[in-house]
Amino acid sequence: MIKNILIVEDDVVFCKLLTRFLTKNNYTTNDAQSAKQAFELLKEHTFDLAILDYRLPDENGLSILESIKENNKVSKVILITRYGDQEVANKAIDLGADAYVSKPINPDELLEVIKNL
Repeated sequence: MIKNILIVEDDVVFCKLLTRFLTKNNYTTNDAQSAKQAFELLKEHTFDLAILDYRLPDENGLSILESIKENNKVSKVILITRYGDQEVANKAIDLGADAYVSKPINPDELLEVIKNL
């Protein structure tokens, strides 16, 4: 069962909205706006799910995904991509992502994806 979620999203406003939405739906969340912050949180905490934006200021979500899978730090991963970025989504699935969600994100659809993991 998913309870603790790491959100990695460089758009601070969207990140905070997503954090609040998931918290209201009874999830515990931590958020990071860069890969560096995400790696620091992964050292300190255990997460059931990581929601990773593909485009970040210092790396991309795929590099975080690869690290997570190599170190077995998180059991489930969702990658967030731009609408139409199918090549990135396919690569994420090949690297072990459990799902991908295209932007713009409908929070209720994201919640449904999380519940189905």
